Amino acid sequence: MKKYFAGIDIGGTKIASAIADSNGKIVSDINVPTHADQGKTKVIANIIKSVKTLIAGNKVKVSAIGIGAPGPIIYDKGIIINPPNLSGWKKVNLKSILEDEFNMPVYVDNDANCAALGEALFGAGVNAKDFLYITVSTGIGGGIIIDRKIYRGKNGSAGEFGHMIIDPSGYKCGCGNYGDLEAMASGTSIRKRSGDDAMAIHIKAGQGDKKALKVIDETTKYLGMGLANLINIFNPELVVVGGGLSNMGELLLKPTRKYAKEYSLPLPYSSVKIVRAKLGSNSGVMGAIALCL
Repeated sequence: MKKYFAGIDIGGTKIASAIADSNGKIVSDINVPTHADQGKTKVIANIIKSVKTLIAGNKVKVSAIGIGAPGPIIYDKGIIINPPNLSGWKKVNLKSILEDEFNMPVYVDNDANCAALGEALFGAGVNAKDFLYITVSTGIGGGIIIDRKIYRGKNGSAGEFGHMIIDPSGYKCGCGNYGDLEAMASGTSIRKRSGDDAMAIHIKAGQGDKKALKVIDETTKYLGMGLANLINIFNPELVVVGGGLSNMGELLLKPTRKYAKEYSLPLPYSSVKIVRAKLGSNSGVMGAIALCL
């Protein structure tokens, strides 16, 4: 008998939810506004409403709920601590709240960890034993897969790739540090350096605009440096690049590979592949479903 799971991806502007089976086939999905500015009570109410709407609209029995959330997570307790895009969430035990509401198991983890798990079970990492997932979007995060399992570290904060220092004289990050990978290679960094968002830069670069191409080159140089550090440390067989900037495809990945090779040691680079994530816009909910599995 097939089992079904609900996956929830909590974003700063929208909550994406889906029900899928254990093979990753989505049977239903829904997006609702997060309303983060209205506080945690409203956001939690929107999460509950999403799940109830999905369950009511389907005849399948949901066995568990997975949640991907921004910010640090105490995984075993399902507590979200000070997520950057959810004001007032100082220490919220979302696992307990939702288990009381739905009377089923609930699993909560960092959204990048979830995306890494999703790629491991359903995406680019299906055939990889050990790999790194990096999401390059408004910010930069990551997930570490070792022996097909998420490595969370001592207190669940492993994989914060975006906060390795690349250039101490660079831009200030929201975390307070200067010149970390997030400050130098994220979508936010692109806007600071160019005045345009990443999509506009992508379009202009595709048209041969010299300023846009320079921004792409700078971004991929810093991203390549960051990946080189990770490749030298972990010696992975695969690096999966996801997030909004991955939609640039080879415009982003080709020069990133070039710079990663330049800054990596030859031996670890010789055994790694750097590829684009496969789950795309479904990475959040599929990752949350993978968390249940």
